[in-house]
Amino acid sequence: MKEGWLKKEGYTVKSWKKRWTVLDKTLLSYYEKENKKKKLGAFSVRDSKVKLDSYKGKKNSFEVVTPARTYHFVATNEREAKSWVEAIEAASGKTKPLPKKPESNSSNGRSQQQTSSQNTAASPSQRKKMTVDDFDLLKVIGKGSFGKVFLVRKKGAKEIFAMKQLHKGTIISNNEVEHTRAEKNILTKLQHPYLITLKYSFQSDDKLYFVMPYINGGELFFHLQKEGKFSEERVRFYVAEIASGLGYLHEKAVIYRDLKPENILITAEGHIILTDFGLSKEGMYDGMRTDTFCGTPEYLAPEVLEGGKYNKSVDWWSLGTLMYEMLCGLPPFYDDDVQKMYIKIVSDPLAFPDHISEEAKDLLVKLLERDTKKRLQEYDDFKAHPFFAPIDWDKLESKKIEPPWRPDVGAEDDIRNISEEFTGEVVTLDNEDDDTDYKVTKKDQKSFANFTYVGGN
Repeated sequence: MKEGWLKKEGYTVKSWKKRWTVLDKTLLSYYEKENKKKKLGAFSVRDSKVKLDSYKGKKNSFEVVTPARTYHFVATNEREAKSWVEAIEAASGKTKPLPKKPESNSSNGRSQQQTSSQNTAASPSQRKKMTVDDFDLLKVIGKGSFGKVFLVRKKGAKEIFAMKQLHKGTIISNNEVEHTRAEKNILTKLQHPYLITLKYSFQSDDKLYFVMPYINGGELFFHLQKEGKFSEERVRFYVAEIASGLGYLHEKAVIYRDLKPENILITAEGHIILTDFGLSKEGMYDGMRTDTFCGTPEYLAPEVLEGGKYNKSVDWWSLGTLMYEMLCGLPPFYDDDVQKMYIKIVSDPLAFPDHISEEAKDLLVKLLERDTKKRLQEYDDFKAHPFFAPIDWDKLESKKIEPPWRPDVGAEDDIRNISEEFTGEVVTLDNEDDDTDYKVTKKDQKSFANFTYVGGN
């Protein structure tokens, strides 16, 4: 642990405040006074980048770049600045070797599709391995921090797929190799009606590819933006199907960790499909905890923000946040300023608009409970809540409940429910969206051994 006085940049470039700053493990907190009674904010430095003399005109300054935001500080002297940088680098994990088991640490950004699948009786090695040349590129339908997602057609067939392309150089330079391998492992083991399925995975010299079914109803995010909020009946249906998927993941010892509207797809029939397992962590059996700071700011649980260890209960907090957003139009603790939002998530009371039913309020209170020992986090308890009295869970888990709403879709390759932000992109496999200069070496290629996968037909 390290602590001392630092000047911290405020929310405007001219606003600098003297703060008593404490680095405890991976959590950097700052206070108004040295007695640490009034905490003004905190953030995790896990997987952050630190740089000395970063702020123009400020001697002994340094910056801390996290996935969510860049923070600027000024120390009392040069030696103190260097000491803080060394301490934060050590806490960030950047100076340590990669863990043997994957600990995902950054969101891949918004993208249309990702994966999960089953092994079938025939060995994958006995089926035809695919390459990018086996597909015709039709449209860009998503874009994340590591690459693009394309709408593709398998050559010589009518089959339409979504193909996610990841840049190896970006993955390596961001220490995401183990996380990407873990993601692929998860996606080849899981099978559930509300989880996306993996069809193929393969690679080229500089890229990795995931191929999965194309879900043409679009992202939940797209429809929520368009409509503002949903009816309680529709929210009940979506939340139940999402919970079914989460319950299955937890039973398989997987924490999802990135539940948000962008990662939920709507089928042509109106069912949900949970996608993008880039932040998921496997091997999380009962009693096990992890401490990686990852996820999307609006949906992070308080225990993640506070830098403590956590378990599957973070997924139920995120589901509560998503449920509130679908009912009200915004997450419960939303703020344009990410740091202020973090403080609200940790400390603000939960408030409801008048149109929310008492059953919905009670469920949200139980999901958005900051005390993890009291939070609703068991699937069986979730199903028994009065809010779901109209739901026949046996039918829901068999995908036999008629959805209350269907998207406007036509042909299998319909893109009307995909944002023009994506479909307007140039359809090319070139690296124009890759912002790293990292050159993949022969040694690096060994990291992607056994990446190829061929699912069942």
